[in-house]
Amino acid sequence: MNANNILNNLNNNIINNSINNFNNNNNNNNNSNNINSNQHTLRRTMSCPLSHPDQPPDQTVQVGTQLIPTGWSTALIHFHSFETLPSQKGESTDSEPFAMHGLDWYLRLHPGGATSANDDRVSLYLRCKSAADQSNISVYAEFSLALVRNDGQWDSHMSCPCVPFNRKRKGWPNFISRSRILDPGCQLLKNDCYGGTLTVLVKVQLFQDVRTLECYVPKNDMNCKLLRLLEEANSTDHDDHKNKYADDSSNTTNTADVQFNVEGTTLYAHSLILKMSAPTLASLCEDTDRDTAIPITGVSPHIFHCLLRYAYGDDIPNELWSRNASRTSVGGVSCTSSAMELLDAANRFGVVGVKLIAESKVVQRDIAVETASDLLLYADSNDCALLKEKVVDFFLSHAEQIRKTPEFQKVKESNTILDELMEALLSKRVYRMFPLGENDVDYGSMGVNLLRKKLGERGLDVDGSREMLIHRLTLDDKAARGSGASNGGDVVSLAQAYSLLVDNSNVGR
Repeated sequence: MNANNILNNLNNNIINNSINNFNNNNNNNNNSNNINSNQHTLRRTMSCPLSHPDQPPDQTVQVGTQLIPTGWSTALIHFHSFETLPSQKGESTDSEPFAMHGLDWYLRLHPGGATSANDDRVSLYLRCKSAADQSNISVYAEFSLALVRNDGQWDSHMSCPCVPFNRKRKGWPNFISRSRILDPGCQLLKNDCYGGTLTVLVKVQLFQDVRTLECYVPKNDMNCKLLRLLEEANSTDHDDHKNKYADDSSNTTNTADVQFNVEGTTLYAHSLILKMSAPTLASLCEDTDRDTAIPITGVSPHIFHCLLRYAYGDDIPNELWSRNASRTSVGGVSCTSSAMELLDAANRFGVVGVKLIAESKVVQRDIAVETASDLLLYADSNDCALLKEKVVDFFLSHAEQIRKTPEFQKVKESNTILDELMEALLSKRVYRMFPLGENDVDYGSMGVNLLRKKLGERGLDVDGSREMLIHRLTLDDKAARGSGASNGGDVVSLAQAYSLLVDNSNVGR
């Protein structure tokens, strides 16, 4: 065996031993290392055991974004001729980019220490190049860095828990002393043809964002061309549109055949579009000519225009959610943002997609001790199933505070709602947000989002109370068993489901 083969075999053994030792020792590391991303300093914290380890907690509260690990990936990075690398304080050498988890990463080595490092220190940082190249992307990852000795053992191991990688690098300014690396007894520099190679073992684990409470909204199949219909119909200067699309055979400036008078503002629309995507609005246009404006009261013009935009092209302007409400209250609920206004208007005019989106926004922003009672009553009377579910969940953890508010007196007037709250308190209910296989029919344990998703996948109506959603799924199951196949094309309407509920004494609202 020649010298090159011996050298290659030795190098492979060192790499394999270092990775195995690194994996084994990393699992036994009891210290939790945290990085201050601004100061790049390491803090070590010891885990504190529970005072009663055998006693289960009464509840678990999730705060912030939930992340799940996706597995570890490792790489060996060689810095050749370490002693000749720029070693003035602040000077650095970057590795070539290397791929891990489908992303590009690189190491930045300061042989003489970063500007914030102590004397005689080597600084080492990891950076996600893919995230740094994009201004609005953060990659969540846990990582560890270690030096590899000539005997394959790892040295100076440092680890960092899950942190977001964006434009900033993560690492340690005082990773190891330079004199230790240069000490032959430490075996950190490999005596090879490159003149002393420093090998760094990198281990990275990505974390995936789990949106367990993400609201399911059925896809509206309209496209941006339909939005152009609405834009042209409501242009303040039709001549401009005529000139703009003079050579365009698809010019539709004067095709609107319906007009609405919304608190003094005239908005134009197309009856055919409304019949397809907003049938309740379309029904208002029946038996009227195109020159007669249909009066719309109780809704501000910009909210009504949002309903039309969604009906035409599945579009709600993002600025709406940060806009202050134009009314002080809607349906007995105090308004501070436009979400509640949009929810009430969408429910009133039967634009289901907008209702579900606005409902999810109200769930995220408007549930509080002061508003919980009014929101519960509103959700119950307007079949806002998700809102009702989340308000009841909020009540379970804030019952004492909510009972002391004046608004709770109105809740006490409803025996049905009081019974539901009492049942929720006693049962400590927890609805699941994930299916249990393809044949999962345990609808009573499912959350509203999952129920709506199942209905949407079958082509059924996703609007209505929780009881109506479950009843609609049950009816479809019975029809499937009777015919031998699910008939997803027959949509059970809100009115039909409600009628079935009233007629069926075994199903209560």
